[in-house]
Amino acid sequence: MLKKYFYFLFLLILPLFVRSESYPEVLFDNSIINGSYAKSMTNYTGESWIQSVSQSLPVSDSLFFTPGNSLSLRYVSSPNGKWEASIMNDKQKFQYMISKDDHLTFKLFVQSNTDKTQLPRVALQQNEMRTSLLDIGSFIDDFAFDTWLNVSIPVAKFEGIEIGKAVSALLLEQNGTSAMTHQLFIDQIEFLPRNFPKVKLSSAAILSKLSSVDKQVELVWQLPLTPSIRYVKIYRSEDKVNFQPIAILPIYMQKCLNKVNEYNKTYYYKIAWVDYNYVESPFSDVQEIQTKKGTDAEMLGFIRDAHVNYFIDNYDVNSGMFLPDRGNRQAIVSTNETGYAILGLLVAGEHKLISRQALLSRLTRMVKFLETAQNHRGVFTTFYDGRLGVPYYRDSIPTYDIRGTSHLMESLLVAREYFSKDDSQEQLLRENITKLWERIDWPYFTGANNTDVLWDKWSPIDSTARSRPLGGFNESLSAYILAMSSPTHPLAASAYMNGFATKHIDAGYFPDDSNDLATEIKMKLRDSLAQSISLNPLIGGTEEGNPAVSIYADDKVIFAKNIAGGNLAESLVSVYRPFLLMNPSGKVDDFVDYQKYLKDYILAYKRRDNELNIGTRFTDIWGVERTDSTHQRYLVNPAISIASYPFEKEIGLKALRKFYEEYADVLFTQYGFRAWIDIRNNDVSESYRARNQATIAIMLENANSGMIWKLYEQIPEIKKTLATVYLKK
Repeated sequence: MLKKYFYFLFLLILPLFVRSESYPEVLFDNSIINGSYAKSMTNYTGESWIQSVSQSLPVSDSLFFTPGNSLSLRYVSSPNGKWEASIMNDKQKFQYMISKDDHLTFKLFVQSNTDKTQLPRVALQQNEMRTSLLDIGSFIDDFAFDTWLNVSIPVAKFEGIEIGKAVSALLLEQNGTSAMTHQLFIDQIEFLPRNFPKVKLSSAAILSKLSSVDKQVELVWQLPLTPSIRYVKIYRSEDKVNFQPIAILPIYMQKCLNKVNEYNKTYYYKIAWVDYNYVESPFSDVQEIQTKKGTDAEMLGFIRDAHVNYFIDNYDVNSGMFLPDRGNRQAIVSTNETGYAILGLLVAGEHKLISRQALLSRLTRMVKFLETAQNHRGVFTTFYDGRLGVPYYRDSIPTYDIRGTSHLMESLLVAREYFSKDDSQEQLLRENITKLWERIDWPYFTGANNTDVLWDKWSPIDSTARSRPLGGFNESLSAYILAMSSPTHPLAASAYMNGFATKHIDAGYFPDDSNDLATEIKMKLRDSLAQSISLNPLIGGTEEGNPAVSIYADDKVIFAKNIAGGNLAESLVSVYRPFLLMNPSGKVDDFVDYQKYLKDYILAYKRRDNELNIGTRFTDIWGVERTDSTHQRYLVNPAISIASYPFEKEIGLKALRKFYEEYADVLFTQYGFRAWIDIRNNDVSESYRARNQATIAIMLENANSGMIWKLYEQIPEIKKTLATVYLKK
């Protein structure tokens, strides 16, 4: 499908609405950005027409079923043409799988004098397969104008539907012919079971607490164990009389943030439970809060806490592991992202956002799960079914994740240091973490002809045929230090130079091959290899004969900063990764002072982004992670600039303030900053990334207290390796 881009100003964004999180089975509830819905596409031919903004469906922020907006369908169905629209489903990492008793349901508002026969037809898309079309009008019992109608279609009615597979899009298509212009609105598109809980909500909702930092109001509520509660609906008032709905949130959330307009002003809130039929419970008591401008210290703590809240809420109750998608029928947990979650949770525990006992219980559950989870020589797969402990392979090929396991293991070792009390539970946790640590056979996952080079993954089907060697200025550094520190199966000390300190030039070295900027830099690097290989004694080769280049071989100036072996094609988040745990201060090897290297890398990255036309006039907004120069599309990741704070405090703090001041309405929530924003094209990610949330939270904490740095560097096995690798200044 063609991608679409949107060029209207961010001034159109209204700060009234809290943007909703959602369930995996919900295809559309709200557009984060007003104006048009980025996950939709329109097309028309001949004399037929459908209204669009840059080929996307417009959004109505004045008429909606659930706050804060709905999709506008304004069309002409001519006999001499055709129109169609698609609403894509790509909110989740693991999408909702259709069940045989599911119903496709949505709310429809008919504003024009449109009869049933002129309503669109609907179909479902499952990757390349498309179902039959059905008349929407056939599934409306009490048709009327100017009211929200309920449409409920059994998925079994769609010929060609594949049960057990995800729906990638909902398709709307012209039905009938007419010269008139039709105006409809559609909202809350979702898949619901035929028989859902129907217990009446007779008790009032409970709004437990309000608090405020800067212009953000945090609401916390208590939720009873009533299965018929599906959503929490939030209302706000400025006069305690006229309340407006500002958000509707799924019940797996226990809190949310609402950004208001003014300092030193009193706002009033109340909430209601909402059932599956969208009938509300009695309101909670009204609570009030007055806002005040936050200091830099308050803002830093507030931003940090929002990001660790992502890990407090998103976990599988069975395994304790990080759960990328909440509310799904599947409980697919992530090994690599659990590593990030552990570090974030330790920060949360230190600031009493989660009790030490609750944190200990969750870590104990994780370790117990990992003890029995399928592994190969101590290395875990990327994903598991959190309920069963069996691997989940996205491409059905058994694969073990060395990189992800290293991230998980080093975080567990940090947790081992944190839980250091002479207490039976904490002692048992430490012992069990050590057992996981000792069973990893690192040399097994190196090349047969080069036992200093780790591979990122391994499969019993074809070994490392689809893998790439780890190395270079990125997350590989911490993986090698960990492997070299193993008390039972270590890599040799030479792995530091031959493994980490080597750019292994193969097709997979750069993670963003689709990135035009990465491709350009990659080509320049490869063009220089022939000259470098014969001249530099540090260069070796991979097992398959691909050239390997020392990261120190290419001494070049990038944007007026001398960065030995650096390139700006790799995301700065990957470059930061080892230094979430290891303090770069005082880390100097025979070639590089890592603290200076990071500072230079940050400045070069920022200068590059400031020279790109990413759609902002502010130099403090930077952090381009991916670029598509063909469409002039730049995805700016807030974590890149904000996480520079420990190394370039002024740059990091200014970036944090500017992202918050300019884009918090659409970019910042109770889970911190979303994954990216495309300023030029007025688009924003609907999701978060564990690595982003952890990077921001941990870097802010390290800059303040050095907590994770200190814990990591007191790990006895790690401490010994660091002493041998880095020179004493």
